[in-house]
Amino acid sequence: MTPRTTGLCLTFFAVLAGIQHACGLAVPVFKVPFLGGHVLGWLLVSICLACGLRLWLRKQREWQFAPQTAKQLRRFRSLRRGYLSFLVLVGLAGLASLDSLIVGKRALVVSYGGKLHFPFLLNELLPGKTFGFDSEAETDYRELQTRCREQKKGDWVVMPLVPYATKLDSPPSIETLDFRDGKLHRAGSSRLFDGMAYTVFVSNSAQKRQEFQFRQGVKHGEFRGWHEKGEQIEKGRYEHGKRTDYTDFTNGKAAALDAQAHAEWQRAVYPPSEPSITRRHFLGTNTVGQDVLAMLFGGLQQVLIVAVLYVFLVFAIGVIIGGTLGYFGGWLDIIGQRFIEVWSVLPFLFVVSIISALLTPTLTVLVMVIALFGWMETTSYLRTAVFKEKERDYVAAVRLLGARTPRILFQHVLPNVIAILVTLAPFKVAGVITSLAALDFLGFGMPPDEPSWGRLLHEGVDNFGAPWIVSSAFFAMAGVLVLVTFIGEAVREAFDPKKFTTYE
Repeated sequence: MTPRTTGLCLTFFAVLAGIQHACGLAVPVFKVPFLGGHVLGWLLVSICLACGLRLWLRKQREWQFAPQTAKQLRRFRSLRRGYLSFLVLVGLAGLASLDSLIVGKRALVVSYGGKLHFPFLLNELLPGKTFGFDSEAETDYRELQTRCREQKKGDWVVMPLVPYATKLDSPPSIETLDFRDGKLHRAGSSRLFDGMAYTVFVSNSAQKRQEFQFRQGVKHGEFRGWHEKGEQIEKGRYEHGKRTDYTDFTNGKAAALDAQAHAEWQRAVYPPSEPSITRRHFLGTNTVGQDVLAMLFGGLQQVLIVAVLYVFLVFAIGVIIGGTLGYFGGWLDIIGQRFIEVWSVLPFLFVVSIISALLTPTLTVLVMVIALFGWMETTSYLRTAVFKEKERDYVAAVRLLGARTPRILFQHVLPNVIAILVTLAPFKVAGVITSLAALDFLGFGMPPDEPSWGRLLHEGVDNFGAPWIVSSAFFAMAGVLVLVTFIGEAVREAFDPKKFTTYE
């Protein structure tokens, strides 16, 4: 892909992302910049647009790299572990950009009454009355899908692979059971059912008809029965499938209600619930009933946005301050160094806790706070590199030719020290992922309704009886950190000046 084609793609993406957001749409891929908020979204769109226009208007036919840079890139591709990690990370970023096409509680397509609806593309809510529910609240598309299947009127609903939202979605978890061969089984399994199961009324699926205790698939224990208004009308007991005790509070009328009960058996699943393919909780639920896989997906989206914004902020501050201190030196450098020393000893957690107490931290605010304590290392490296680079002959030559300081810094000195930034980038990404997870783990991070790997780790540590919570969060976070670390090691080795330098 040529630079001009790349610039055209970036410009096209930025324009469409801005238009769809302004029109109140939520188109996957194009809504990615706005996942971190309105302000951050417009900032990212502006950066993409500026970079795209710059590449497009230059009309450069091919990428022009210095011979040494070309060698470094070839060296990076030859380091298979780092290069494959880079490709996997890019693939994860592409997967996360698909957003509601994969994970979300809104239907992809709804065919109702001969009309097609695409709820996942809209920011606005479609009320339940649109699809025959007696509610002005947003449609429960999972319930609508179930109803369409039961009524068999030709209406249908297509849900994402994981039909749960990344936040604010704790659906009542009800599992359907199979009654075959005279015994009750777990759905889609040959395993006999143990626990409480119930039937509901055909006319009112929210009201239980009878509830029984089962052991090894047969009725064993207490049972109760209700009528449609929810009042208990019978009770009894079973022993190994045989009724041993029974009381009818309606003088024999309770048995007539059996014909009004649905033939399907159900059980209520209380959080945290174990992984289940039938209920499409592939990694189970957390302590409040949210789908773990959906939260991991939302956490991945946050991590990618945080990484891009954090690296941009830290490098911008580091280049400006570090380049200025290193190039001018003297009293400016002395004052700058003393300021960095004082700033570096400020307690990070105390500052974050104060900010969390004063206002509700958003993703943008957290990244800015972390960046305020993460720019010193980049600044120190840039200062040292510029301090050394400004004494070279080519800098003196361009200074004699009348070049101004900004041009010398950004067009001559900075391209020769850019390898430092490239080498630091992967480790900065790993650092901000760890910091964000640590803040969420301690309760100083994102609000509780936001998806977070750190909060999942905290819930998992508090609930070792549900090992799928902590294990899912740990392997997701550890996997991304390992990928980033492998990339960082490969970049550091590929851009090592000793690989392409001969000393005489």
